[in-house]
Amino acid sequence: MQDMKEMKLPVGTKALILSKFYYGVLSKSLENLDLERYYSVLYFLNENNGCNQQCICNNLAIDKTAMVKVIDHLIKSDLVDRVINPDDRREHFIKLTKKGIKQTEEVVRSFMAIDAEIFSNVTKEDQETFNKVLDRLSLNLKALPSNDLFFNYKKTGRKKKITSTKAH
Repeated sequence: MQDMKEMKLPVGTKALILSKFYYGVLSKSLENLDLERYYSVLYFLNENNGCNQQCICNNLAIDKTAMVKVIDHLIKSDLVDRVINPDDRREHFIKLTKKGIKQTEEVVRSFMAIDAEIFSNVTKEDQETFNKVLDRLSLNLKALPSNDLFFNYKKTGRKKKITSTKAH
């Protein structure tokens, strides 16, 4: 079997594989939290607390319909509140709750620690180039004709330990 770096794969496939590895590590590092998903939304809210739902959708490429479900889940988990804009009742601002702020701090620390680890043997210059290229690739893809994809934001699939309930 070929090593990953030797394989000729499309950039999208490589990005998907990287993302799967990255979020697997992130999920493991955050398994002590009462949170199983939506780490990126909380990370985004750390810097943009109180923004509207559309802002989150635009910046994280999340479908509006899916975003409603994401926010509903985060509200149910007492991590965010949805605040109606008094000037435009159709607009909702998303604010972290006290619990949300505390858990988001841990999410941010985990993202930062993972980034530090995966870039540990990469020069600052290469890191900057990598990020610039990723941004450029995203802009180039946005300019191309495409279908809207709906990503299903179900549970991450973290396996729960099953305990035996057999009667002895």
